[in-house]
Amino acid sequence: MRLVDLSVPIAPHPQDPNVGEVEQWTHERGPELIGRAFAPLLEETARRHGLPEVPVLDARAFPDGVFLSNEFVRLAVHGGTHLDAPFHYGPVCEGRPAKRIGDIPLEWCWGDGVLLSFTSKAPLELIEAEDVERELRRIGYTPNPGDIVLIETGWDARWPDRDYFDAHPAMSLDATRLLVEQGVRVIGIDTNGFDLPAAAMIEQYALTGDPSHLWPCHMYGREREYLQIERMGSLGRIGATHGFQLACFPIRVDGAGAGWVRPVAIVHE
Repeated sequence: MRLVDLSVPIAPHPQDPNVGEVEQWTHERGPELIGRAFAPLLEETARRHGLPEVPVLDARAFPDGVFLSNEFVRLAVHGGTHLDAPFHYGPVCEGRPAKRIGDIPLEWCWGDGVLLSFTSKAPLELIEAEDVERELRRIGYTPNPGDIVLIETGWDARWPDRDYFDAHPAMSLDATRLLVEQGVRVIGIDTNGFDLPAAAMIEQYALTGDPSHLWPCHMYGREREYLQIERMGSLGRIGATHGFQLACFPIRVDGAGAGWVRPVAIVHE
C-alpha cells in the first residue's frame, strides 16, 4: 500500500488574498513572549503568597534557553487545499438549507478514487463534457455513486507563478453536471479554482452581459449537492486511473462554507 499526499502547502503569495501574513514565534523568542504574557500572573502569585520578589519567567527557565514554537496565520478557509461545502455556493441547496462544512457526512469524504487527466488543456480552456466522456472511455471506467473524481491538469506545478492564479483551465458546467448526475458527490482539481479565474469570468460577463459566465459550477451547487476540492497537487503521483481509495476529511470550521483538507490517495500495489 502506498500513500500519496495530494495537498499543496499553505504559504503567503502576493496574488493570493486567501493566505495572509504568517507570524512565527521562534524557539529563541519564546521565553520572552511567554514571560511577557504571564507577567501579570507572576505578579499576582508573588502578592498572594508574600514572595520577597516577583519570579521571572525567561530563557533560564527552559532547557537550552528556548521555548515552544508557534505560528499565527491569517487564513481564509479557501487558502491552500480545501473542500467547498454546499453553503459556499449559496444558502439553499436542492430546496433545503445548504450543508456547511461541519454538516458534511464523513462517508462522503472516503471512497473509490477516479483520476481523469487533462494535462493538454491550454490556459483558460474549459474541460467540456465530451472531454470527460472521452477520458472515461480511454481508461475504461464508468463512475459509480460515491466515487471521488480527481481532475488532473498539471497546473499545480505552476505555483508560485502568476498564471497559477490567473490563467488556469477549469471545469465546465456541463462536465460537472455529467459527473454529479452519475452520483459523484466529490470532485477535486489541481488548479487554484474549480471555475475559470475570476478576472476571465468577469471579462466575459462584461463583454456579453450574460451572468452564466460567473462561477457557473459553483452556482450549479445550489441545484445539486456536491463538493469541490480546490488546489490539489501531485495527482500524477497516484499512478493509477482507478482502483485506489481517497480520503479527504475536512477541518471543522464552525459555521463555515469550506474547510482545509489534506487529501490522501491510498494506492494498493
